[in-house]
Amino acid sequence: MNFWEEKYQQNETGWERGHINPAFHHWDQFEHMTPGRVLIPGCGRSPEVAEFAKLGWQVTAVDMAASAIDYQHNACAEQTNKVKLIETDLLNWQPSELFDLVYEQTCLCALAPELWAKYEACLASWVKPGGTVAALFMQTGNAGGPPYHCDLDAMAALFHNDHWDWPQQEPVVSEHPRGIHELGFCLTRK
Repeated sequence: MNFWEEKYQQNETGWERGHINPAFHHWDQFEHMTPGRVLIPGCGRSPEVAEFAKLGWQVTAVDMAASAIDYQHNACAEQTNKVKLIETDLLNWQPSELFDLVYEQTCLCALAPELWAKYEACLASWVKPGGTVAALFMQTGNAGGPPYHCDLDAMAALFHNDHWDWPQQEPVVSEHPRGIHELGFCLTRK
């Protein structure tokens, strides 16, 4: 059993909110954008999978935990024509088509920092030029993880300007029930 599946089996899912991340509604552009293809990496039991489908997006949700994918099958039963669920190791996966949007909520902070460069390269290869990565960078202030602290200077170096344009506005601040928060930015793929 993999690490994440074990967490679901033991009900150790402290990263889950139980509701849609407040940043989702702050980024109301999702509701006003022409729906296209959206990827939710490390989807877990995120309610955003079904929410994007309700907004008309073609959703691809990927997770390596069977329990997470099973949950999404049930949660998205009414949107089966809009949702594609994939159980796989995300870092060894390649989609057949590029995405207009990636909703990066908790995947990056779940990965060990030595995997971040590989993940960023994957994101850059999965998003269409001009597409968006809506990234929520976890701010734990602590060493170790998961979740791992995503220091903004480290994120600026990771999501460097060779691949990404950073917005000029202040980040969305999304408080988490565990007393930590995320800083959200919509990055544009060059």
